[in-house]
Amino acid sequence: MTEPAARPVGMAAMTEVFDAVYRGESPFGERPPWDTGGPQPAFVALEEAGLISGAVLDSGCGSGENALHLALKGHSVTGLDLAPTAIAIARDRARERGLEAAFDVADALDLAGYEGRFDTVVDCGLAHTFDPDQLRSYAAELHRSCRPGALVHVLVISDRGSTVMQARLAEAIEGMPASTPDAGTDADGAESAPPGPQRSIDDLRKGFADGWTVESLTDATMHGLLPSASEPFDIPAWLGRFRRV
Repeated sequence: MTEPAARPVGMAAMTEVFDAVYRGESPFGERPPWDTGGPQPAFVALEEAGLISGAVLDSGCGSGENALHLALKGHSVTGLDLAPTAIAIARDRARERGLEAAFDVADALDLAGYEGRFDTVVDCGLAHTFDPDQLRSYAAELHRSCRPGALVHVLVISDRGSTVMQARLAEAIEGMPASTPDAGTDADGAESAPPGPQRSIDDLRKGFADGWTVESLTDATMHGLLPSASEPFDIPAWLGRFRRV
């Protein structure tokens, strides 16, 4: 008798989950709610303000809309994502639009091979999937991949935004809970981080404490798209800007 295949764990499980979303095999339907068909307004504003320069990394690029917007503006952009289907979609969109951008499959917690490559990083919705320990590891990998003085722009759903997003998804998707569980406690009785996707300002500050200076942490808005909707909705978010030292 054939033994059942072992369920993937760790990053393999994360890859499976997100790749299924990009294949349209999830409760979200044909496209993820973060794939709005255009760049995040926060990153459009950063580019217009001159805060995007040099070699750019779109970390957790998904289907590539932010990277492609920056490529359209003349920037040299590399997009990395864990999900192979997301990268395939991003490459197809670049080809269809005649834009030059490099897209590759990579684990943001292991950026070996990208040492000292980037002057700017944009991250929409990746950092908020990490727990506090992973966030520190992620910041360390970005530090290794960036040149001195590089800027990292991190757009994450805020603690308040998570509530808004979950309620809106519950309205649109049958069986989707209207709220997420509260933070719990770990084995030592200390309060654990609440389930993602969300991060607090304190999470971001602590996550980028080593090797970075905090230039700004501000209220922002992330765009999401509900199944069957044609217009995005606003999700409360934090926008962090960190400079590599």
